[in-house]
Amino acid sequence: MIRLLSLLITLPVTLAVVVFAVANRGPVTVDFWPFALAVEVPLYGLALGTLALGCLLGALLTWLPLLLTRRALLSARAKLQKLEQALAQKPTETPLI
Repeated sequence: MIRLLSLLITLPVTLAVVVFAVANRGPVTVDFWPFALAVEVPLYGLALGTLALGCLLGALLTWLPLLLTRRALLSARAKLQKLEQALAQKPTETPLI
């Protein structure tokens, strides 16, 4: 079921990207202003490259806070294990009747 859903999403997106690339093959000059560097790339390359770079940057900015949360979770788990071991080693007191 998941494979079918993935296929139903992937095929139209791939088709849209291919149609976009075929329709936008014209050259565009990208000038990196402070440097004496100018590159001529197809318009679809510039658009899709910018989109890919934005997705990677967004994923990185989402992943970094999760990394800090994961580190705090591991620290809390280690502390919990130590406390459970200490509790298991402590002899239980029996009440005197």
